[in-house]
Amino acid sequence: MPKTPGYRKRHDRNQAIVTLTDAVTKKRRDYWLGVPGSPESRELYHRVIAEWEANGRRLIDPDFEKPGDGGGDGITITDLCARFWRARAEYLNENERGHCKALIRLLRRAYGSTPAAAFGPRRLQRLRDDMIREDPDNGRRGWGVTYTNAQVRRLCRIFKWAAAQELVSASVRVELLAVDPLKPGRCEARVGRVVKPVPVEVVEQTLPFMASPVAAAVRIQLLTGARPDEVLSLRPCDIETDRQDGVWAVRPGRHKTQYMGHDRVLFLGPKAQAVLGPFLDRPATEYLFSPAEADAERRAARAAARKTPLSCGNRAGTNCKAEPKKTAGERYDARSYYRAVQYACDVAFPPAPPLAKRDDETREQWRRRLAKTGLKADLDAWRKDHRWFPYQLRHTAATLYRREHGLEASALVLGHASARVTDAVYAERDQTKVAEIMRRVG
Repeated sequence: MPKTPGYRKRHDRNQAIVTLTDAVTKKRRDYWLGVPGSPESRELYHRVIAEWEANGRRLIDPDFEKPGDGGGDGITITDLCARFWRARAEYLNENERGHCKALIRLLRRAYGSTPAAAFGPRRLQRLRDDMIREDPDNGRRGWGVTYTNAQVRRLCRIFKWAAAQELVSASVRVELLAVDPLKPGRCEARVGRVVKPVPVEVVEQTLPFMASPVAAAVRIQLLTGARPDEVLSLRPCDIETDRQDGVWAVRPGRHKTQYMGHDRVLFLGPKAQAVLGPFLDRPATEYLFSPAEADAERRAARAAARKTPLSCGNRAGTNCKAEPKKTAGERYDARSYYRAVQYACDVAFPPAPPLAKRDDETREQWRRRLAKTGLKADLDAWRKDHRWFPYQLRHTAATLYRREHGLEASALVLGHASARVTDAVYAERDQTKVAEIMRRVG
């Protein structure tokens, strides 16, 4: 893919410019952006690039749209995003906050000074083109179809909130809803991978290489079909251990469908109780699965494997920084939990030479060698085939419960209000039954 023209300062003027080339006529034209380094010039740069890309990389009118142009007064996109974030950020879970930050970052970058009332379907489509655009030179991978459509829906919800606060007219959101969502195969956006269940055998091979808090969280997910955040937020005070039927009940403090008024209860049988038992010896309000405990466990294992006598070298704790830049948190979040699982997969399924790291080279030397020899793509492909991520455990549990106890039971375990969600998204249909039927009659 041709390189995207860069933002630069004109050598003889105090002006930022970008030079575009017509894809057909090969003519070049400079577009003046304003004071170098200013937010307005950066915003106009991204707007010019988006318009040029949407026009098939044909030259556009130099005065097609100035910063803030669009007619009318009122609140700008930057102010609207800031107000929305102050009002609603505390009600969003961790994952949703990350998605909204990524959306707001793109929105402000291209249309920050534009009046919110002037943000219509055309600008939304230009912003969406920016979402799916890939830029290998800057290491940016375009968003997939599913994620882009989800981000557009979040954008519409931001304008819905703004209409409720009388910051913009409700007609702005209605016009944005007129933009049809992207369809796989009918746009340039890549098609994301479908989440599939991870085989239980693969999970069991990975567990020995995880810290005990991470391994326990994985087992609880596999036994209960819970979402990662529901497991990572468990505290002793959330667990009811005095039930007459011998099954523990867990009511997470926060869960995905809480804002809809739905109740979420996890039931823990004997196997899950045995997994949680060693983690209940702590204050009632502390989280069960702590990165600090995993870090202490790792350090203890390294100390036990120490070959240097204690009378020589550094003793445990003597070479620690007084104020380290990073410290282990009190609980795992979705990202750190994901990274812990990915690291365990890399150790459990190491690649064969020459992709593997040699004993005589550092990690930086290993990375440089792979980049120089062109083997990094092969390593990425290996890791993609031999890694799994925590949310697959929910799909695995749903499939196992459906196979053993039926679709309705699987929907109840996962906490779905309708079994149609379980059938369409989570529980894989038993293909062996279909194969047996066709073997007999087909």
